[in-house]
Amino acid sequence: MADRSDLINQLAASMGAGQFATKTLEEARFDAETGTLYCNGMVISKSIADKAIQHFEMLEKKCDASNSSQREMAMIYRCAVESIKLMQNPKIKAIMKQEATPKG
Repeated sequence: MADRSDLINQLAASMGAGQFATKTLEEARFDAETGTLYCNGMVISKSIADKAIQHFEMLEKKCDASNSSQREMAMIYRCAVESIKLMQNPKIKAIMKQEATPKG
């Protein structure tokens, strides 16, 4: 028997969802045109990414720099923030658009 997500995707495909109804979860991808990240069956928009930045910055501020394990967590949170910001950087998005454009 197919799992729940397969059944939902098959139903969506039969209702005309076409390419948007994948049969299985696909590799994560970023749409530089819209600034949307697709991963694990989720659609992560710019507004959600902005909320993630705020969340990780808040967690980073709560870390005590004098404690080595908390300092490491602060670096992990900072890594997440900077990664999201890179994804939103117009120069990086332009490069990603160029990479996604078929050559020929």
